[in-house]
Amino acid sequence: MHKTTKAWRWLTPLLAVALMAAACSDDGSEPEPAVEPAPATEAPEEESPAAEAHEEETPATEAPEEETPATEAPAAGGEEIEVMATWGDAEQAGFLEVLNAFTEATGIPVSYTGERDLPTVLPTRVAGGNPPDVALIQRPGVIQQFVDDGVAFSYADLGVDMTDINANYSQSTLDLGTFNGELYGLLTASNSKSTFWYKPASLEALGHDTPDTFDELLDIVTAYVDNGQVPLSIGGMDGWTLTDWFENLYVRIAGPEMYNKLFVTHEVSWMDPTVVQTMERFRDLIAPTDERLAGGAAGTNSTGFIDAWDIVLAGDAELHYEGGFMGNFARENFPDLVGGTDYSFFEFPEIDPQWGKPVVGGGDFAVGLVNSPEVRAFIEFMATPEANAVWATVEAGARITPNQGVSADLFGDELTKLEAAQIKAASIFVFDGSDLAPGAVGGDAMFTALQDFIADPDDIDGPLEFIEAAAAGAY
Repeated sequence: MHKTTKAWRWLTPLLAVALMAAACSDDGSEPEPAVEPAPATEAPEEESPAAEAHEEETPATEAPEEETPATEAPAAGGEEIEVMATWGDAEQAGFLEVLNAFTEATGIPVSYTGERDLPTVLPTRVAGGNPPDVALIQRPGVIQQFVDDGVAFSYADLGVDMTDINANYSQSTLDLGTFNGELYGLLTASNSKSTFWYKPASLEALGHDTPDTFDELLDIVTAYVDNGQVPLSIGGMDGWTLTDWFENLYVRIAGPEMYNKLFVTHEVSWMDPTVVQTMERFRDLIAPTDERLAGGAAGTNSTGFIDAWDIVLAGDAELHYEGGFMGNFARENFPDLVGGTDYSFFEFPEIDPQWGKPVVGGGDFAVGLVNSPEVRAFIEFMATPEANAVWATVEAGARITPNQGVSADLFGDELTKLEAAQIKAASIFVFDGSDLAPGAVGGDAMFTALQDFIADPDDIDGPLEFIEAAAAGAY
């Protein structure tokens, strides 16, 4: 398929920003070697232990195998398209099943390129005049840059039939993929970063129920300390985990409008009272660090996010905040533990009742980088409940979808089902703030400043001044 060549003035700055992007990927995985392009008809022979398992339960609501989505396709099938995403291992296996269903429904062959370092590799491909036909992009800032420079096609330009999109996606979900007033990206897979992990037996022994409010969470942390236990394990070495903490606290204190003004437009300063209040609440939870954090401040800042979760599962701490994807690592590293019994999660607690429990999340947007009937057919297919039901019920690599036509009950794994229900029920869903901000702010500055804050929670102004200085030159 012909792909236009053009010189891209934005490549160098975008590549510099992209170096930090992989750390904020929606699946929480550390960077892995690039996956070689694989035909959609070939599934990996081995499955990752971190995969969602569906071998024992087949939901009665699953679509019959012979039923295929009513996606219109070119009469003769069509030219092969290339789809690029970050997924490898079990996630790749699951997505390949979705691609196979697309080919079966439309006659259009697909090749898949798995690229963990997509934010760096994709701009290079585009600049060389050889973009994939469709990219599943996690960072809205990257999409915005593509839009501004005319390398992405709006769904209107592609001629996408909006019937299934309008029927199956909320307006707030579509707004996430809307740039310059037009839809460029459909949120095809999503995850919650508002899941707070705990051990039911430990909390029961402490005499507490799961907390609904932040003050109740503080009571639990204090009770663990009084009982001689370490309450919290945080993987601060991966700076993005600390940005996730800040984002959940901030949207619960200031609400979604202020959240966007802080991260997206910088209409709110990092020295704003709402930001200071957020840091104060964070300090209330973690200080004194030598009592409340596994390894203290130094240990927190030198521990990766998976290792921090392992510390809890091994019994050396009691609570771990991170996204729903942490269940995958529990299944892989502690296969003898049972999800939902030995470990589970509660929703990140409420701070201000007017905002309740917003979901901070991430996800992957389907963006067309080539204008063709095949790309149009692929995007229309991905909007159907049938396509997303395939993704929800694969044996390995199931993904949560914001598609309203797919029931959370389709998921065989109880924790994934719980996360899917949380996402669908959320009255407020905001995208990961550090991914919305320019990389110099959401990456370098926030990572460094929040690690400095962990090292000295009494110093709030210093870290915030550091981020504000970066923001002043980045917007």
